[in-house]
Order: sequence, then structure tokens, then C-alpha cells
Amino acid sequence: MKNLLFISTFLLAVCQMAFSQESEWGDFEEINLPRMDKVSMDNQGFIFVTDLEGNLYQFNKSGKVINNFSPHRQGRISQLEAGWTINIFTFSIDLQEYRILDRFINPVADNRIPLNLITLAKAATLGNNNIIWVYDEADLSLKQFDYMRNQVVQQQPLNLILDRSTLDITEMREYQNLLFIHIKGEGIFILDNQGNLIKKIQANPSRNFGFWKNKTVFIENEKVISMDFQSEKKDTFLLPDDFKPSGVLLNQQIILLFDNTQIRIYQRRNTPMKGQ
Repeated sequence: MKNLLFISTFLLAVCQMAFSQESEWGDFEEINLPRMDKVSMDNQGFIFVTDLEGNLYQFNKSGKVINNFSPHRQGRISQLEAGWTINIFTFSIDLQEYRILDRFINPVADNRIPLNLITLAKAATLGNNNIIWVYDEADLSLKQFDYMRNQVVQQQPLNLILDRSTLDITEMREYQNLLFIHIKGEGIFILDNQGNLIKKIQANPSRNFGFWKNKTVFIENEKVISMDFQSEKKDTFLLPDDFKPSGVLLNQQIILLFDNTQIRIYQRRNTPMKGQ
């Protein structure tokens, strides 16, 4: 009888914990897209998603598709960025090309990576002043490519800057005039706008990393991590009990949790991160 009472109490406690954790995140809208790949969000809450063929879709914050773009050359997108105020940026390693689109996903600039300047682009991200940061694997260098003038304006030997690194770059992002480089299994390296190393933070995102104010936000070990990249103070949040996403993005109003098949859109005020 005592054992039965203990088991019943234990099961009740487990059920209450699971219910509490799910209810903390509240209700959500859902996006399901076949062969979903990259996800990004702009500062107004519009959500941008690519599929494995490189098609680009735009959703509103309710999860309704409102626009789409299909490139004439199909290929997987390696980098998708919608966080810039005016432009959306995509880059494909397979095609060795970049594309810049307006907020209505109309292309305003697209081109192949110039082989005479960059032999093998393995990572790229949009920067300020018509600059694209490119990691050229052929000579292990970090290059600033001015796409308006079609020239490399600066380059640094990344293998010397990040000594003894594998240079297995999964993502690069410019934010607050700093360049953030995630290297698999090593952490996120922060460089200044000239490509000089400032510091490394101990962070290994499962998928993407995003930004909010002076924090970088990502999922690590099935938890949402919000880390101040200056002080390295870290806050940790449990995920919903019924969903284990690999990526997270947020703005002032909403939070996106996503994996390879689904995006959940949560109202931030109803989540554990409402005070962040």
C-alpha cells in the first residue's frame, strides 16, 4: 500500500512538472514546410525559410505564408540572414554564389563568388558598407569582399588568427560591428571589424545562434542559452516538454523554436524568456 502510494505520488509529481513546463511556454502557431532547411527572422517578426532546393518563403508572425522566391539556379542555401534592417542575404556553398534581396524577397544583387579573388568560399555573411565576409578555404583566409566594387578590400590569415583551430566553421554573423564565428566543438570566436581576434566564448550551438541586445541566444544540450557576449553571464531555460528543437530565434514580441520539420511561434510574454 505504501509502495502504491509512493508510485502514485511520484507519477502525479512528474505529470505536474511536465504540464507546468509546457504551460510556461504557452500556446503557439506552427509552420510545417516539406524539406525545411534554414530559418531566419527580421526585426518586424517576418519569418524566412529555405527548403533544400534553395526556394525562399516568407511567413508572417501568425505562420501564414505571404511570399516566396524560387531562384533560377537551384541549390541548397548555406547561410540565410534576415536580421538586417533593409536586406535579406543568402549564400550557397554548392553554387558558390550569394544573393541580396529586399524585404519583399525581390533580388537586388546576385552573383557568383569571383574565382579570381576567392577560390573556395566555405562560409559567408553580410556586413556593413557593401561588405561580405568570406572564409576562403583555399588559402585559409578571412576576406572582406566589396560586392559593389567586386574586389577584396582586406584579408587576414584566419589560420594564424585562430591558432590550432580546425576552422570547421558552421556559421558566421556580423552584429554590432563585430564578427562572430562558430567553430564546431571549439566555441564562438569574436573578431573586430578588421578581423582581429577579441575573445572566444564557451558556446556550442546545436544549430544556429541569434542575437538579442548584447546577448547571443542558442540551443545547447537541449536547453535555450542566453549569454551576454561581453560578460559571458549565462541564463538557461528549459525547452517545452513535448518538443526538442535544434534552433531558436527571438525578437521583442515572439520566439521561434524549430527543427528540420517544424517551426513553433510563441508569444514572448507567455514564455520563460519574457524577462530577457
